[in-house]
Amino acid sequence: MATAIKEEVDGFVAKISDKKDGQAALEGLGAIASKGSVAEPFLVAALGAILEATGDKSKNVKDAAVATAKAIIEMMSPFSVQACMPAFLASLSVKAKPPQ
Repeated sequence: MATAIKEEVDGFVAKISDKKDGQAALEGLGAIASKGSVAEPFLVAALGAILEATGDKSKNVKDAAVATAKAIIEMMSPFSVQACMPAFLASLSVKAKPPQ
């Protein structure tokens, strides 16, 4: 089961930067977040790409990325915050792409 979830998450993460499938991929990741702690390690690893999508030009993609990030953060264990810190710090850096 975990292998299937990992493959599903990896497939969605690969599609985030796609113009057509970006919103659907982010919504799919949000749906996976509802599976709970089984999907948590894979979604925490994908959080960097999701946070990067919050700066997308498309409002639909941006809103889907924000909703997905909130869903992941609400379901994750407090102990996984340390694993998320590199993604949080990277999104705060000066070189990060500003939202448009």
